[in-house]
Amino acid sequence: MQLDTKSSILEKTLQARLPGLTVTVFGRFRDFQDAFASKPPAAVLAVSPLLEQEHQRVTIQGTRGGKDWEPYVLVSVGPMKSVDGKTVGIVDLFGHDGTQAFAASLLKTNDVKIKRVAKIEDLLPLIEFSAADAILIPQAGVKRLTERTRLPLTVRELPNGRFGLPAVGVVDPAARDAVVRLIEGLDAQTRGLIGVEGWELK
Repeated sequence: MQLDTKSSILEKTLQARLPGLTVTVFGRFRDFQDAFASKPPAAVLAVSPLLEQEHQRVTIQGTRGGKDWEPYVLVSVGPMKSVDGKTVGIVDLFGHDGTQAFAASLLKTNDVKIKRVAKIEDLLPLIEFSAADAILIPQAGVKRLTERTRLPLTVRELPNGRFGLPAVGVVDPAARDAVVRLIEGLDAQTRGLIGVEGWELK
């Protein structure tokens, strides 16, 4: 998930709010993938496109403003006519190949170099220090970005930039009822931390 919260804080918060479950939050995609392969968990909380990539059905879908997706935007310093041949920063949500393919589909071009970072807070320095020409982020993250820099940022909406919100996939059917009950019982503050307002049972 792309959150403005440290992994350790999110883990501690979720652990306190989900009694009976052992919660592990991974800061890097590779760590999550290795753990998922070696010891599958009872359930996974992640953005829904990642669940799809891992061939995991969505059990509970997060929603915000009545939608189960959010728009992605391209942010650059000043206007940018074309991304062809440019370097674009993005949070590593799907591993090397998956994140490259995701960015290419958003930008409608393969002629782009992707610079992956572990956390959303690592994106701003990329354009501040000219390590990337632009960055890809969810629209909800733009406000925080503009609050942290004096750079004249240009935000460009992407026509096919729909991105699935956090969701839960239950891996172990025996745990389904308990997981659903606990997730649906999360308070508004914790839901806000995850980036959703409500849940929709699939």
